[in-house]
Parts: sequence; C-alpha cells; structure tokens
Amino acid sequence: MNRGVLIRLLWIGLAPLSLLGQINLEGQILEGDTNLQEPLIGANIYHLASMTGTVTDDQGEFSLTLPSLPAELIVSYVGYITDTIAVDEIRFIRHIMEPEGRLDEVVVNTRRSSQFVSSFSTQQVIRVSSDELLKAACCNLSESFETNPAIDVNFSDAVTGTKQIKMLG
Repeated sequence: MNRGVLIRLLWIGLAPLSLLGQINLEGQILEGDTNLQEPLIGANIYHLASMTGTVTDDQGEFSLTLPSLPAELIVSYVGYITDTIAVDEIRFIRHIMEPEGRLDEVVVNTRRSSQFVSSFSTQQVIRVSSDELLKAACCNLSESFETNPAIDVNFSDAVTGTKQIKMLG
C-alpha cells in the first residue's frame, strides 16, 4: 500500500478522537440595566488560557469551543468594562455588560477676539468691539484706534497736536 494513502487513512481515523475532549459553550451577551436589556452585537469573547475566541452575532449570541473545564472567558467591548467569567460546568452563559462610565456634561468655553474679520461677508469687513477701543485709550478717541490696522491715525497739525482719523483710505 502506498505510504501517503496509509497516512491519510490514519489521519481520518484519528481526527474524531481529537474532537472528543472539546467542549462547546454557548451564551448571550447583553447590555443595559436590569429592566431593559439589549443584545450586544460584536462583543469579543475569548478563552484566557488558549486565546481562542469569537464575536457575538446580531442577537448577542456566541458559540465557543474550549479544550477543557474549568475555564475563564474574557468578554470585552468598547465603552464597557471588560469582564472575566469563570465557567465550571457546561451551561448557557448569559452575561450583562456594565458601561464604563457616563459623561455628565461638557462645558465649552470660548473667547472672542476683540477684532476679527467677518467670514460671512463678501467684502473684507473688520469688526471692532469695545474691548479693542479700550486697549490703548488714554486721553482721546484717536488713541483708541492706534492698535487697529484698518484705521489710520495721523497728526494733521504738529503744533497743536490735532490728529486726523482715516477709515477705509
């Protein structure tokens, strides 16, 4: 008899013996509180010792083949606390995942510049708030505009100290 055929027959004969020690566990992973429980779709379940695992289906159910009992299963899902389930006997496992944490409130603080270019206008419009006018104000109105690039302040008469304010050219 051909040696390759003999090895194949031996393999086919011994294959069922390797499956005898396997244990098939089934279960369901749920989310939510005790009143309203929804199936958790896509949760990861894996055996801690052998690192074999599976993912829950659209009903939150899974089936996992283990080499032996007792076993520890790790259940994880994004946004939920990772759990370890100790399995001592063959039974249907029903586990409820607990959320990792809830976000209470978000506070958004913003600060507006005292001078800004309007992005809603088709023309280049520079908006000047009262905070911008108070930056350099000391004695007269012309000093309030010295920090603004859109307004030009010039001395019109050096003897008397009068100033001329030019807006938009």
